[in-house]
Amino acid sequence: MNNQTFQQNTQSERVLAAICYLSIFFAPLIVPIVVWIFASKQTSNHAAKSLVYHIITYLGPIFLIISAAMSGVLLNHTSTTLTVISITIAIILLILTIWYTIKNVYRGIMVLISEDAFFRP
Repeated sequence: MNNQTFQQNTQSERVLAAICYLSIFFAPLIVPIVVWIFASKQTSNHAAKSLVYHIITYLGPIFLIISAAMSGVLLNHTSTTLTVISITIAIILLILTIWYTIKNVYRGIMVLISEDAFFRP
């Protein structure tokens, strides 16, 4: 009986951890914060990690817009070095944003299908 209860708890915790990662599409900051505060230790670790991934994913486009705006302003001036640096930063931020979005989806799926992924945040 205790083993079955443990398996049910583990399964529900795995689903909750996966929801934290996959919440990037519907409630990116709220779900991981709530789970981080109220869930068990293992699930809370996943929630904290997904929260960091969400923050990186959503700060990237903000800085990307700032960087793109700066490169647009700099294109009107003669400083090509600053323009190239600004465009390079924008490309790096775009790649990081896409990478962390894919990583969130991957981690969410791995937590659901692999018990080993759940116990190793």
